[in-house]
Amino acid sequence: MAESEPILWITLIVMLVGLAGSVLPALPGVPLIFVSALVYAYLTDFEVVGAGVLVLLGLFAALALVADFVATSYGARRFGASNWGTAGGAIGGLLGALLGALFFGVGALFGLLAGSIGGVFLGEYLRRRRHPSSGAGNEERRVRPARGGDDWRRTSRAAGGVLVGYLAGAAAQGVLGLLSVVLFVVALFYD
Repeated sequence: MAESEPILWITLIVMLVGLAGSVLPALPGVPLIFVSALVYAYLTDFEVVGAGVLVLLGLFAALALVADFVATSYGARRFGASNWGTAGGAIGGLLGALLGALFFGVGALFGLLAGSIGGVFLGEYLRRRRHPSSGAGNEERRVRPARGGDDWRRTSRAAGGVLVGYLAGAAAQGVLGLLSVVLFVVALFYD
């Protein structure tokens, strides 16, 4: 065990980075925890961490990825985002993270959140401008034309849904990340 101690400390540090990444969008999170446990198990010939623990950690990583996607999509859809808004959020998030980290010095996290919200906002706004009669309340639109303020409110609501979905996904990933680290540490002591 003494010769594998440096490997253990490196693994635990990488797992802590993964735990932070489970709630911060710039880092891989729970999958990083799984990969670090897998590498540790391989380097120590699976003596301490066995196949059962690795299967559970892999399941947690898969659940975290699904939870993030489902929560963000559900939040956006629940608050009225369309395909335009969803695509705008994905493009805006990617551009925001890159620009925030590389050029503006605000960081990838802030850039990702601002870009995602801005992208959903722009996508929804453009969709509503291009197709003003689509969506809920078509009969009401025939009687009374839509005002600019209604478009802004609906678009703002859809953009807010992305943030709510992201927060729900981050909470689920945080729980799964914590469970993954605890499971790994328990496996170390109860082999």
